[in-house]
Amino acid sequence: MTEPAYGWKGRVGLVVPPANVVVEPEVAAMVPQGVSLHATRLPGQVSEDTSIGLRERFEGYNRTLASSANSFGGASLTALCLGVTGCCYMAGAGREDKLLQDLRAGGAHHVITAARAIRLLLRAFGRQRVALITPYPAWVVDLAKTYWQASGLEIAAITPLPDVVSIYAIGTDRVVAAIRDLAGSGAEAIVVSGTGVASLPAIEAVADSMAVPVISSNLSLGWWILETLGRGAPLESPSPALRSVYRWIEPPTASG
Repeated sequence: MTEPAYGWKGRVGLVVPPANVVVEPEVAAMVPQGVSLHATRLPGQVSEDTSIGLRERFEGYNRTLASSANSFGGASLTALCLGVTGCCYMAGAGREDKLLQDLRAGGAHHVITAARAIRLLLRAFGRQRVALITPYPAWVVDLAKTYWQASGLEIAAITPLPDVVSIYAIGTDRVVAAIRDLAGSGAEAIVVSGTGVASLPAIEAVADSMAVPVISSNLSLGWWILETLGRGAPLESPSPALRSVYRWIEPPTASG
């Protein structure tokens, strides 16, 4: 059988917020040649100040997720990702399975949300005490804290990024400064939450100098994609930021 011209290692769908210009290029930077990416956008209109109407957009994302996933229209997808973290916080840890069920309307056997991908990567590290960096207004930070505590994690610290107008315009220097400020927090891992935050350049800049792993919503999605598609034939990411996390994951011990 002839291999397809694109996606011969897997086709990955992304369901993304309407104005998110970050998650697609960051995921694309992490996947190897042979993995193709295909996106659909959630409904809504976004102001320059991305906090305006945010609650209503999150509610709309969750309400219409099945139809958004179905908009792939029968495309042959290997995996499908919800590239939003905040609407997972709104759904809550106890109702995230409903989001996964709705994603299956896209026809992919493997589905994941951004928040669930973070949980799985932290589990692979064996880390439970985390520090969060967030780009959100206070009410979303409260939802995030509740979500992570309900997921069994201990919150060592939460650092909201200051003076955020558009989540999509946060500079790398601000993310790097927030990461370094948390170096002494006592956390076992640092998490940059939000798929709209450009996180890969910041993680790459600090990875070698940190005593704990630094991850993000987008990096966790990239890790999950590689792990899911590479079963039996591990894939290597071209992204230094993603490759840096593998030193924190102990390989499974052989049994017998």
